Amino acid sequence: MNSQILEKVESSGVCGIKKAELKKIFGADCEISIDELAKEDKVIVDNKGVAHYVWSKDNYLSHLSQNDPKFKILSNLVKNLESKMFQIQAKPQSIDFQPHFDKAISEMSSSLGWVQMSDVRVKVCQILDITQEKFYSEVSALVENNPSKYEISTGGQEGIHVRGMLHGYIRKL
Repeated sequence: MNSQILEKVESSGVCGIKKAELKKIFGADCEISIDELAKEDKVIVDNKGVAHYVWSKDNYLSHLSQNDPKFKILSNLVKNLESKMFQIQAKPQSIDFQPHFDKAISEMSSSLGWVQMSDVRVKVCQILDITQEKFYSEVSALVENNPSKYEISTGGQEGIHVRGMLHGYIRKL
């Protein structure tokens, strides 16, 4: 009987069906089936005026969003939040650039601490699977945001441009 009642409730759509109407169709024993379906979260029983109505879960949500302004506002807020969360998740995850960069400098630097950025780039790009452009973008940001940690020097075939000059050497202070 549960499946027949559920089918009737689902076919009632957004308007729902009166509990009394279900009793007329299926008899007074349907009350137990309705309670079981409600416990299983397959139907929702709620008042609409003075009568008890029964909805399927999806139809009840549609009914509320059409007839309850508070629910409509909350529903829209949740949808916006879900959208923002999806956008955040869809953004590429930030790479952990600095530790790999610092380690490469330490391993490859001369006795004075200097190393060609191109040599560091080859190693770091291979480890992190990033492009040359991404590497130099990250280096520029690191040097700019941490002037007390890094020193750059002109020269080399590639590097970062600062004040119109190519800086292809770096050392960690």
